[in-house]
Amino acid sequence: MDKKKKISPLLTVAASLAAAGVYNYVKGNGIFNKSRFKNEHDAVSRYVDSHYPNGFYSPITVTDKGWMTVITTNENKKIVLSLTKLENNVYVFNETPIE
Repeated sequence: MDKKKKISPLLTVAASLAAAGVYNYVKGNGIFNKSRFKNEHDAVSRYVDSHYPNGFYSPITVTDKGWMTVITTNENKKIVLSLTKLENNVYVFNETPIE
């Protein structure tokens, strides 16, 4: 009986951690952001490299119509970059400056 009491909390903790890991992967949180949104990161990275050399962008989040991220330029300007995906795997970008 004592063994069950010791194992049960460990299994509960392991199950909780596994559930949290799956949730974070599905949502694309933290370290899972680049793996969850790999194609979008590739597209945004190319966009930032060509339009804002030395700029960087925030983790990608899902929106109703696609995805979004915030670009920070080397002049420290912030731009919301929205992207949608067409049927032929081409991304369309839309910039909105943050004032």
